[in-house]
Order: sequence, then structure tokens, then C-alpha cells
Amino acid sequence: MKINNLKLAIFAGHGGVDPGASSTYGKESEKALELMLEATKYAKSLGITVLNNRTANTARNISADAKKANNAKVDAVIEIHFDSATATANGTTGFYAEGSTSSKSLAQKVNDRVDDYFRDRDIKPDTSTRHGRLGILRETSAPAMLLETCFISNKDDMTTYGEKKTLIAQAIINGALDFFGISLPQRAPAAKGKQWLYAKRNLGIRSVAGVWDSKQAFILPQHAAIQVDHDNLKNGWFEINYQGKKGYYSASIPNYFDTKNPNATYICQDDLLFRADPRWGGPASFRRKKGQTINVVDKKNGWLKCTLGTEYGYLPDSTVYLKKK
Repeated sequence: MKINNLKLAIFAGHGGVDPGASSTYGKESEKALELMLEATKYAKSLGITVLNNRTANTARNISADAKKANNAKVDAVIEIHFDSATATANGTTGFYAEGSTSSKSLAQKVNDRVDDYFRDRDIKPDTSTRHGRLGILRETSAPAMLLETCFISNKDDMTTYGEKKTLIAQAIINGALDFFGISLPQRAPAAKGKQWLYAKRNLGIRSVAGVWDSKQAFILPQHAAIQVDHDNLKNGWFEINYQGKKGYYSASIPNYFDTKNPNATYICQDDLLFRADPRWGGPASFRRKKGQTINVVDKKNGWLKCTLGTEYGYLPDSTVYLKKK
């Protein structure tokens, strides 16, 4: 199987009025959702199709989630939880439906990756849990495992989780790839020195290098040009300076930047009104005065797609309006 043909159900346990386990380090429903979203982001960056059961702290129904996974014909199901016991209990555990050899293998592969960060408590059949016969493992058709990531009641476990959440999320997905015998895509050799890059989309630039949930420093608009230094990364992230603002973005996320300038600069031939969509009489987007420049990033159906900062505007493709600089 190729990685871009893989479809995973990555679910978060509990939610809404059911917080799961709680401690001074947080609620299980919220931490499970947080890790699920992080794992989803990484999986999608690899080209994997992902199905989630929830994307906010809302209530879930196990049977409905299982039906959702079955209807989507996912290749595997991974549900994320956090364990709780005494303050000294620690480690990670993978659960599978007793009697399912494929689910047992999936649980082992994921657990083998996640236990790089926590004490290995091994994999166990669901009949060994205090609940017995876990529904999400029994009602899904695909191989399924439930991950008790670590102990929300243990300070050291939660400190490790807080510091290495991104790596733990990647470990979950990499474990699934191990189960399917899929190797990570080979990336091009690492670039060196300084390089100009162009944002493929509006990107939320973070205030702290290596921390996805740090405060957003600013929005880097689509097609904006930045110069990065591959030899001076911070925690594997670029330092980005744009129009007097500074922030950071991961150097390991593929397909977010172009290396070739997609912009073509044009000069306005008159005072112009740019439309929000490519049609006459559409709503206004922005105006430019005669002699001012505008970036053109695409041509389609006789209209030019233009950018001004983070705004988009359209104008008919005619030298009456714009002249290439």
C-alpha cells in the first residue's frame, strides 16, 4: 500500500460532559483531543487521509464513531486516551480486542514507537481492562487499538508529554506505518545556506520555535517572499522576518513553500477596483491607484487573481487595466 492511499481513523476518547480522568495536569478529554489533532496534522502532511470523531471538546458516542469508521472503510483505527491511577503510576499501554491478531499487531507497532518516550507497560487485551471489551475495538471492522498514552496523574509523564507532544504524535502515526509496512517518504537532501521561499498559502507563524501551540506571531500571506537560513535553524524551525515582524515556522513540514517565485508584478493603468470573485458586479475586495503595483498569481477564465497582503482580488485579464512591470 502507498502512503497516499492509507486512510486512518484517529479518534479522541471522552469529550463534552465526559471529561474522562482529571488531575492538576488537565482533563483527559482535552489532552486526548490535543494529541489527536497533532497526530492528524502530521498524518495529513504525509498524504494520509484522516477521519476524526471530533475536532472540539464535544460529546462522543462510541457506536456512532465505530459506524463512522466502518462506513468510511478506514484501514485502521487508533483511539487516544490518557491513563490515571496513583501519582507514581507511569508509562504507556496499548490495548487491542482479544482474539484479533491484526489489532494486536497494530497495538504492538504503535506501542513500540510511543514507548520511546514513556515506560513500556506493554500491550494488553481489552478484557484485561477494568471496563472489559472496549466498544471501539469490538465494533470497528478494521484493525483497531486504544492507546493509553501516559498517566495524566503522573507529573513526570505529563512533563514529558508537554515537552515532546509533537514527537509523540509522530510516533503514533509512524507506528501505524510500521504496521502497514510503509516507509516514510524520502525527502530531498536538506538545503544549505540562505534561500528565498514563497508561501503556498496563508501561514500562521508562531512566536516560539518548535512549539506549534505557542502564540501566533503573525500571518504570512500566500505568495509572500521570505529568506530563510537552513544553516541556522532553531529547534528545527526557520526564523522568519517579514515586514518588521519576527516568528518561526517548522522547516520539516513539506509542501507549504515554493522555491520558485509564483508572483508576477503588474502596474495599474488606472484607479482600479478589484473584485472578491472573478465576475462582473461581484463584491469589492480592494482598490489600487494608477501607477501602484499588484502581484498576479494566477490566470483563469479571462480573469487575473491578484494578492495585496492577505487579501485576494480579481480583475479582467486586459492590458487596459494592468501592464506587466
